[in-house]
Amino acid sequence: MKSTKKTDVVIVGAGTAGCYTAWKLAEKGYSVTIVERKKRGTLGKNVGIFHIDEIRFEQFGIPLPEGKELIGHYPDGLAWPPDGNAPKKVRYGFYVMDLPLFILRMQSIARKAGVKILFETKFEKPVIDNGVVTGVRVSGGGKRYDIAAKLTIDASGVDSVVRCALPSDMGLENAPIDPKDFLYVILQYWDNVEGKDVGTFPSGLNFYPYHKAFINPSYGTGAIVGIGQPASLKEAERIQKEFLDERFPKIKHTLVKKTWGRTPYRRPPLSLVAGSFLIVGDAGFMTKPFSGEGVTSGFTACRIAAETADAAIRSGDTGRRALWSHNARYFRDQGAKFAGLLAQLNIATALSRPDINYLFSEDIIFSSYDFESMNRDFEVRLGPGRLLAVAAKLVKGRLTGKLSKEGFGALLSAMGIAGKMRAHYEAYPDDPDGFEAWALKARTLWGEA
Repeated sequence: MKSTKKTDVVIVGAGTAGCYTAWKLAEKGYSVTIVERKKRGTLGKNVGIFHIDEIRFEQFGIPLPEGKELIGHYPDGLAWPPDGNAPKKVRYGFYVMDLPLFILRMQSIARKAGVKILFETKFEKPVIDNGVVTGVRVSGGGKRYDIAAKLTIDASGVDSVVRCALPSDMGLENAPIDPKDFLYVILQYWDNVEGKDVGTFPSGLNFYPYHKAFINPSYGTGAIVGIGQPASLKEAERIQKEFLDERFPKIKHTLVKKTWGRTPYRRPPLSLVAGSFLIVGDAGFMTKPFSGEGVTSGFTACRIAAETADAAIRSGDTGRRALWSHNARYFRDQGAKFAGLLAQLNIATALSRPDINYLFSEDIIFSSYDFESMNRDFEVRLGPGRLLAVAAKLVKGRLTGKLSKEGFGALLSAMGIAGKMRAHYEAYPDDPDGFEAWALKARTLWGEA
């Protein structure tokens, strides 16, 4: 038997993006229902520990972590070159936290604001009427029923289950993410680490850009040895072993556990809206291109979504055109920066190990300032003076043979395509009428990248 329940907004997914969006909408007086297929307390357990930029708590109005949720606070970290022991200090603070407990806190904040969370409730299909999403069909507790809503939001994570279930004539790309478009993350939890107290094994936050590896604090006195690699889980395992064999071949330790996960490593859908429908968080592939982290970058779109939804619902029109500002506001700012960075990173994979060593030594891309700006602003601003200095160092590296011909060409190409990509996203159309022409050019640029 099938029945129908009603709510102002229904959100699929009770992770960080779903809860933040629900919280902000509930604060505006709307009835909000979240459906979540997993049990309460199980979200985030496959990851365990994660980090959030110190500045983002105030930016998004989230209280600082306390108690068991807080693993540690670190005002700076180190970025290491491929060879040698001359890291760059990055003066940018992070909180290292327990992800399952943080998600439980976000769920609690949402529920206190009036949000209803239905755990162990599976999304089955969108309910569509005349090209507009009018809610979702779900099953849970032995029952199957519809939840009717003025607005439906997909916060279901990388699988984007609602988006992928929509018909193509609704103006959205509905293909599921390709396995090759993930960043595969492996976390090794170490304890009893030899040398951790005497400096032969790193403490604090440490990032190794060449291998896309990191060593961060874990529970107690342990350490997390992690890596993120595209292509496949097998490739990530191979490179992590290569990294450890090279950097820490004789470090004795106890392997407490080994976990893995995946994060989107591709461009977002070119539109995030349809009739009475929005996408937020990992469902919209909003992760930071340079790190793969997506919690707080997802909050940017969540806040825009809540403000867009509020205006649309109050006007009595939640159609595609009424929700379009969610697209324009996101893609013209953070989305444009991420698009430029992702296009640049795709080309920068041509850089060799000696190339990156040279860039590190000459403070090109891999300076303390660059790392700090990338984390804080999602961009590195180069004034005329520094731009000339960087250009001179690149020419010097090429003439001395410290920068390969391929690396030199890749850097020039990356800067060019990144600039074009960002400018195109900053010119995102004001309304759906200009979308098809914009999307055609965007696909051409991504083909180049």
